[in-house]
Amino acid sequence: MADKKKSSEIARTAIDPKTIIMLWGRAAGRCEICNKLLYCDSKYGDMANFAENAHIHAVGATGPRHRDDMRQDEINRIENLMLLCEEHHHLIDTKPEDYSGAFLCSKKEEHENRVRRVTEIQEDASCKTVAFFSNTDNVDVYGDTTAFKRAVIRDRMYPKQDEPIMLHMGAPTRYVPSKENIELKAKELEYQVRLSFEGIKREERIALFSLAPQPLLFKLGALLCDQLDTHVFQCHREGDKWAWPKNDDTIVNYIVKRPLVNSNNKVALVIDLSATIVDRRIASVLGNDCSIYHLTIPEPNRNFVRNKRIQTDFVKAFREVMEEIKNTHPEAERIHLFPAMPQSLAIRAGMDYMPKADLPITIYEQVNSIDGFIETITIGGER
Repeated sequence: MADKKKSSEIARTAIDPKTIIMLWGRAAGRCEICNKLLYCDSKYGDMANFAENAHIHAVGATGPRHRDDMRQDEINRIENLMLLCEEHHHLIDTKPEDYSGAFLCSKKEEHENRVRRVTEIQEDASCKTVAFFSNTDNVDVYGDTTAFKRAVIRDRMYPKQDEPIMLHMGAPTRYVPSKENIELKAKELEYQVRLSFEGIKREERIALFSLAPQPLLFKLGALLCDQLDTHVFQCHREGDKWAWPKNDDTIVNYIVKRPLVNSNNKVALVIDLSATIVDRRIASVLGNDCSIYHLTIPEPNRNFVRNKRIQTDFVKAFREVMEEIKNTHPEAERIHLFPAMPQSLAIRAGMDYMPKADLPITIYEQVNSIDGFIETITIGGER
């Protein structure tokens, strides 16, 4: 009974101000459960202290998660304290059976470790986040800015701005599978890139997130080119949608399949990485007198881009086949490009296209409603 009486007396003992300062620092002024900012009102933006210093193991003998074996000098230590918003302080204390001491200690450790890891990222690892989204085949796509931030931070960078530069803002979203529509969207994209990147210095990092019809992805890459330090993120179908999987060292072998029919002046490059594209589908568009190259992998699929090395190896293979086509077909005026590939690789191909050295590329879009391809935009031509 004496110990319990002393425990209740501690409830009236103020927490050391130094401990409160340290708790604020370790929690970065955010609720250690929901990450809510605790020094700024979320509705009006007024600055005030909305934080509550919550005990994991209660001070009083009848309080939530009280431990009889905890010494008096341990009650107000930082290890037993969490910085919480009012809502979650109330929640954990009214439902202690759902929020155990072990669970709260785990949440505290996760939050404070994340704060430490993020704040260890140096200023020279900052980046500007850029997003471009356009619906594909009448399926709306959109970006999740929180997922963008997670992906950037896992890649050992941090975003300079709260909201990304949205290259698609104000653009019509309706998908019309026609050359005219995609040409219009390409012109709008070019205008937005020029407008948005006017103040961006070449030494700045760009974190790029995009989902769009493949001709527009190529166009976006060509507009950004390889002169900017652009990190292109892949959209994943499993796990965290945009962040690179941890400790994934997968290697992909890219294969070049050379043409069965040799034509000096008509050349197609099929990049069938996500799905196989058979030659008869190309011949139905260009005719049978066409040299058809394939840049592919042993088992085409949509989920193989698991790390940045896979992107780098793709760029190397893309450059090699572009050079081979140019040297083998000196009479060709252009390359007819038929892509079925992950979105980040389409952007990287556009970035590494060299308009003054490479043949112009006319890009075709696959249209599900006709089960075929249509001609869209041409990139390059200034040789």
